[in-house]
Amino acid sequence: MRIKQCEGQAKQTGFTLVELAIVLVIIGLILGMAFKGKDLIDGAKVKSMAAQYNKVQAAFNIYFERYGAYPGDGCAALQALGPFTPCAGAKNGILDTVAEAGSALIQLQNSGLLTAADVQSPFGAPWSVSVSTSAFFPPAGTNYLSFTAAGVPVTGAAAIADSRMVCALDRLIDNGDNGNLVTAAGTVVRSTTVYTPTVDCWGAPYAGTRASIGIRLLP
Repeated sequence: MRIKQCEGQAKQTGFTLVELAIVLVIIGLILGMAFKGKDLIDGAKVKSMAAQYNKVQAAFNIYFERYGAYPGDGCAALQALGPFTPCAGAKNGILDTVAEAGSALIQLQNSGLLTAADVQSPFGAPWSVSVSTSAFFPPAGTNYLSFTAAGVPVTGAAAIADSRMVCALDRLIDNGDNGNLVTAAGTVVRSTTVYTPTVDCWGAPYAGTRASIGIRLLP
C-alpha cells in the first residue's frame, strides 16, 4: 500500500555521484588554471627583470659615451632627483663610495636615460647599486645592481628578492648554477641562494624563501 506524499511537503533531492564528480573536476580545473596563471605571471616578471637590467646596463654605457665617466663616479655627496649636473670629483671608473654608488641611478634619471619605473624592481622596492668595496658579492672592486643598505646588499630577514625568480633569472641571463658566493669571477648573477641546473627553480626548496641578489654592472 502506497502512502501518498502529503501535499505541500518538500521533495528531498540531492546530488548524484556523477554531478559531484563533475563539480570536483571543474574546481580542479579552476585551481589548476589559477596556479598556472601565477607561474606565468612570475615568469613574465623574470623576463621583465632581465630586460630592466639590460636597460640599466645600456644606460651606464650611453652615459659613459656622453660624459666620459660612469654615472655616480666622482660624486662627493649623494645626488638628489632634479636638474642634471655631472659630478666634478676625481673619477676612477668604479663606484667605491656610498655617495657614488647611491648617486648612479639618480644621475641616470636626472640625465633622462632612465625613468623612475626603470629602477623599480618586480619585488616592490627600487633597485640600488652596491659599493665596490663591499665584500658581500665577489670579486672585489665590483658594482652590482642590488638592494642595499649603506651600499651593502641586504641579507637575511631583510632580503627582498624571491629565490625562485633569482634562480630563474640566473638561468635566463647567466650560466644558471652560480647562486652561491664562491664561483667564478665572470658570474653575472650573485645570490645567497645556492641552486643547481638539476633543480626546478619554481618548486622546493626555493618556494617561499627570500635571497639577496646582485646583478653585475661594473666593471
